[in-house]
Amino acid sequence: MRIPRNDRLSILRFLADQLSCMTDLRLLNIVVDKRGKAPDYDVFETAWSALLQCFEQALESKNLPSSTNPRDWGLILPDYTDTKKLTRLLRRMRLYTLAPNEPAYGPGCRDTLVSNVVEDPYFKRSDHSYFIQSCDLAAYLLYQELSPCAYMRRKGGHRYFRRLQSILCANRSTSDPSGVLRL
Repeated sequence: MRIPRNDRLSILRFLADQLSCMTDLRLLNIVVDKRGKAPDYDVFETAWSALLQCFEQALESKNLPSSTNPRDWGLILPDYTDTKKLTRLLRRMRLYTLAPNEPAYGPGCRDTLVSNVVEDPYFKRSDHSYFIQSCDLAAYLLYQELSPCAYMRRKGGHRYFRRLQSILCANRSTSDPSGVLRL
């Protein structure tokens, strides 16, 4: 049995509202615009590298809620994506990671190792994890804000990502008030 569209929209809105009430939760968002990129541009590596760097910086700068530890540690819990490639990327980023300087510091790069992620990624099937399904919801809502389908635009669903404003890591991007890092 298929859930009617208006009920699905209500479920999306309700879950977004529930997530926004979780005061100990923060979302990091990366958007990779593939337009104008070379055919061999690695979207997977670009997006995951940026996400891992943002997560590392959030842990290191204690930019997460309820952070009272002398040092914060993190764990990556992705769905089953390219498991070998992601594991290899994280291991490499523990040894060597170049990140572009913030505009205020001028051009160039700096070496920012990922050292606060305690283990290789722990992969889970998304259909067995409410946590991963919630991340999928946030990604879908962001996608609908950036490139809404006609139904979402007509019903106002293209604005549901804004309901998550209270849990976004808004200081992760200097160019986007929601903290969405655009690559």
